[in-house]
Amino acid sequence: MLELANQSLWAAGLYPGWSAAREAQLTVVFKAVHRFDTDGTLTPVLPTPPLIEADSHHGDPETTSLCEASEIAPFKEGAELYLYGTAYPPRADLNAMEVRVGLRLRDGTQWQKSVRVFGPRHWSRFLLHHNLKVTGPVVPTPLRYEYAFGGSNPRDEDQVCAANPAGTGFNVHGGRLISDTLPRVEIGPPFIDAPTQQVPPAGFGPLPPFWEPRVSDAGEPVEDPEAFGGCPWGEDLRPGVHNAAPADQRFPKPFTGGELLSLRGLFQGQPPRHDVLIELPAHRAQLFTVIDGRTEALEPVCDTLVINTDERWLAMIYRAAVPWRLEDTRRGWVILKDPDTGADVPVPGRKERPPQTAAGA
Repeated sequence: MLELANQSLWAAGLYPGWSAAREAQLTVVFKAVHRFDTDGTLTPVLPTPPLIEADSHHGDPETTSLCEASEIAPFKEGAELYLYGTAYPPRADLNAMEVRVGLRLRDGTQWQKSVRVFGPRHWSRFLLHHNLKVTGPVVPTPLRYEYAFGGSNPRDEDQVCAANPAGTGFNVHGGRLISDTLPRVEIGPPFIDAPTQQVPPAGFGPLPPFWEPRVSDAGEPVEDPEAFGGCPWGEDLRPGVHNAAPADQRFPKPFTGGELLSLRGLFQGQPPRHDVLIELPAHRAQLFTVIDGRTEALEPVCDTLVINTDERWLAMIYRAAVPWRLEDTRRGWVILKDPDTGADVPVPGRKERPPQTAAGA
């Protein structure tokens, strides 16, 4: 079996799993974290906090959104970003405001996504109609899916917004309203102007695997995984099955460093239409295997960017696959080094050191 020798101060792990081709593999995952200021200054967090190995929710998983998403997927399609944060109005008398996240890629391509954040609103019934009533200005609003369009009918389990069961504002034609409260966060246009209007949920955060579109990405599970070597995935598995970000926050290629991140409406006290600009760092990781005396370099890719504007940090998560059959009994090492902090960094709790080699250094 392979063991990981993490000779860096990044958080790292080695995990068994299945490739997109449904073949057994081990996946090396490591994470680099930087704190940032609103002037764009980055400061490495060393040692890096541990990898998140399981999803966690704000409460009941059936009715709340993710507060943390697992970082140890065996693969992702292209790259993605997701964000945790709060919308802050630039002044106190606004009925609506914009939050914007942008990323300029290394090839000059500009990606941008905006959401509209409203103050409290509800539907008021008048004769046979419902009128939209604004009951207050925009206040600091967590960008959680609980504040976006979605929800369910507690009286009918079949009436649910599959893309966001945790949200608000979900209604169906006929009968009384399930929810007379409108969502605070919309992506628009169009914006909701009728109680039964259904729109895509708005947000920047990760999606649970049992929400759409992630349910469809997983395809139909295999009834007898052992008949297929233990792999639980069927032939209709989609390459983006492990991508947790909304579909419009996914990119065709991994991040390389040098991309320019822009953030608007996410920091208290910032002037209107002000963008906080952050250039993503590059990490010169050295990653290689030593098996039966043979050294082979691995090429990790950064496929996930996580941004937390409340705590002002960003994380870049890297992945590399090692094909490894379940019955393989060879022993060896996967060695991770960070040449920018020095090789052979002592790692607390590791009792055994890997064989020293100049290869890959």
